[in-house]
Amino acid sequence: MKIIKQLLYTIFALFMLYALSRTLENPHEDFLPSQDLFIFSKGNSPDSIRTEIINQLNKFQNGYTKRDTSLIKSFMQQLFAEENALILGVMPNEICIGQKGVKRLLFGDWNRGRWGDCTFLIENTNISCYGDVAWISTIGIVKMDLSSYLVLPLRLTGVMVKENGFWKFQQLQFQFNLDITYVLVTIIFMIIWVAISIIIVIVVIIRFRNKPRAT
Repeated sequence: MKIIKQLLYTIFALFMLYALSRTLENPHEDFLPSQDLFIFSKGNSPDSIRTEIINQLNKFQNGYTKRDTSLIKSFMQQLFAEENALILGVMPNEICIGQKGVKRLLFGDWNRGRWGDCTFLIENTNISCYGDVAWISTIGIVKMDLSSYLVLPLRLTGVMVKENGFWKFQQLQFQFNLDITYVLVTIIFMIIWVAISIIIVIVVIIRFRNKPRAT
C-alpha cells in the first residue's frame, strides 16, 4: 500500500512539472529571428509615419537593452507624452499613471535583479494611425534576471500621439503571452486530489470510531 501511495505522489509531481513546463513554452521562437513575418499584420500607417515610429521604438528597445537608470529622465522625455501617460505592467498592481508612475515602473524594470532583459520584434511591429494618433502591437521576450534559462514571451501594445513633432507613448501595456490551459487543468486535478484525500480521511475516521473497543 505504501508503495502504491508513493507511486501516486510521484505521478502527481511529474504531472505538475509537465504542466508548468508547457505553460512556460515560448510561442514566439519562430517569429523573433525573422525580419519578414508580421505576426499581427503590418498595419495601415504610411511608410513615412511607420519610419518615424520605428525610430522611436528602436529608442525604446535601446533603453530596455541598456537598463541604465541614470538615463530614465531623457528616455521619458523622448518617448512618453507629458500628459495622461499610462503604463500597464504584467502584474495586477502595476498600473502606473502619469510621469511619476512611468518613472516608478521604469526604475523597477531597469534595476538589475528585479525584471530581465527584454527583446522586442521592432521592425515587424503592427502600426496603424489616424491623424496624430497611432497604435502599435508587437511581441518580445524577457530573459529574467533570476535565471537566464527562464525566458518568458511578451506582448507589447501601445497608443502613441504626436507631441512636438515626435511620436510618444500615451499608453503602453506589457503582457505575458502564456498559455494557462495547463495551469487550469492542474488546478482541477488538484481539487479532485484534495476531494479524494478528504473523503479518505473521513472514511478512516468513521472506521476508527466504529472499531470495537477491547474490553
